[in-house]
Amino acid sequence: MATVTLTASGERSDLPLVLLAPFPLDSRVWEAVRKQLAGDIIAVDPPGFGGATTDADPSLENYAQTLLNALEDRGIDRFVVAGNSMGGYVALALADLVPQRLAGIGLVGTKASADDDAARTNRIDMAEKAEAGEDPAGLVAPMIDKVLAPATREKQAEIVRAVEGWLAEAPADGVAWCQRAMAARPDRTRVLKQLDIPAAVIHGSDDPLMDAGSQRDMAGALGVTVDTLEGRGHLLPVEAPREVAAILRDLWQRARRRG
Repeated sequence: MATVTLTASGERSDLPLVLLAPFPLDSRVWEAVRKQLAGDIIAVDPPGFGGATTDADPSLENYAQTLLNALEDRGIDRFVVAGNSMGGYVALALADLVPQRLAGIGLVGTKASADDDAARTNRIDMAEKAEAGEDPAGLVAPMIDKVLAPATREKQAEIVRAVEGWLAEAPADGVAWCQRAMAARPDRTRVLKQLDIPAAVIHGSDDPLMDAGSQRDMAGALGVTVDTLEGRGHLLPVEAPREVAAILRDLWQRARRRG
């Protein structure tokens, strides 16, 4: 079975906040957000990243079940989950598999719809190249222009350097496994319509990977409005940690009040 790596901070509670990383990065993406929050927080490295392994068929359902097993090992029953990009896809898989376990959901720079044929083909192509021995860092390096907003790339060199460094560390097995898992994911808009929990949809206005329509669709299904962060891109936990932390803090508080 694949594994995930959990990094916990704060005192344990009966309702932790679980943070899921985007592709092709690990839980370090959430570090600046975590510093803005107090409480029981668990950041997750996906299969193939941060020491986690990929010994299972690539699927977001396997990722989600592996995460559930790891949380159960810690005695965690219910939790609030928030995911950026691929992390959001896994949050949606959790909502599909075990909706009763979720006390709240935060969808950050992600979408509920499946890939179109072109996107699916691109994912499989990258997976095959990584499996064939092509340098994974070279495969994912061009993503820097899509995951960060133009203003971030022009004015925040420290963020650019950090993300470039993380991309350079992308492991081949993690790249291949996660790309195949994402390519196979279904449309889960129907799942959102069935949820009755506190929710947040956060979107960067300059995110070229997630169009505004997909955000409105998710928000409409959940009965919330989109929190749009102007001038920000795809990696919102890195580009706008204060804003993201504030929204997730509110989500977490609403989940606690509902019990």
